Amino acid sequence: MPARDLRIGITLGDPAGIGPEIILKALKARELRAAVPVVIGRAAVLARCDTSSAGMLSPAGELALRGALPYGKEGFLFEVGSPHPVPEPGTGSVRTGEESLACVDAAVGLWKKGLIDAVVTAPVSKSFVEKTGRAFTGHTEYLADAIGERDPFMMMYSPRYRVILTTTHLPLARVTSSIDEERIVRTIETAHRALTAIDGKKARVAVAGLDPHCGDDGAIGDFDARVTTKAVARARELGIDVEGPFAADTLFLPGRWERYSVAVAQYHDQGLIPFKALAFDTGVNVTLGLSMMRTSVDHGTAYDIAGKGIAKHSSLVEAFTLAARLAEGGRHGAGS
Repeated sequence: MPARDLRIGITLGDPAGIGPEIILKALKARELRAAVPVVIGRAAVLARCDTSSAGMLSPAGELALRGALPYGKEGFLFEVGSPHPVPEPGTGSVRTGEESLACVDAAVGLWKKGLIDAVVTAPVSKSFVEKTGRAFTGHTEYLADAIGERDPFMMMYSPRYRVILTTTHLPLARVTSSIDEERIVRTIETAHRALTAIDGKKARVAVAGLDPHCGDDGAIGDFDARVTTKAVARARELGIDVEGPFAADTLFLPGRWERYSVAVAQYHDQGLIPFKALAFDTGVNVTLGLSMMRTSVDHGTAYDIAGKGIAKHSSLVEAFTLAARLAEGGRHGAGS
């Protein structure tokens, strides 16, 4: 039984994706005993996956969440209703996009009221959410807007590999104009603070250059000599153990990457391609720079395997465990 007073919200994700299935599998994992899970979604969707496992949760409204532990159960279920029939696995639609975003909105509401300490998000379809008429480039940006805060950062975490992004979900055509010296320094500072708290020791940070080979002494470009190098020097003056810029095609080789607590990538695919190649099953997406602690699985809705009982839940377990650690650290002033 959960023995801690921390409550970690888990949004259901797209009800036609693998989110409900991996949540029910994760509830049986020993690691979820670190805090009380509060699953946020529709009971009927969970029951479609596994009637017996869905019974592991105690239905609870806001008043119940203010009370004691869910004795006899593995966690709480905060119901988020829908007027639509329960979708068949793999049949994502505008309706499932609407329902998945309603779960995220409910999680934000519970967090604002102090009823949950952190949020773990199961995967949604950005395309179907966007088609509901709501702007949604990703959880990172959406949550920042929802709680009225700026400057979120996206970090991918695993026990061996960690990467933080200077820019997140942007078209490549907008990346260079969105990066300046100040943004890189803030990214380095955020990475250093977060990994020092998570690992319990001073973090060592590596920074990737933006251009191939960091511009090859001007043959390809001068951005890294003009901007990235100065940002690294400024961060070093702040007492941060940071090195770079390094050419990304060699920084992200496993043996070199592992020498550092975290690597800074300048744009989404520069960091996520090597990360997912090496840590897909255990990777966790972490939102930093906000007062809300939020983690997520590092994979998508996987409509093609939804309902087949073969989806792996290891990333969700890692996301929950890390959310509990970050929330606990935040209580003692050691958060990100």
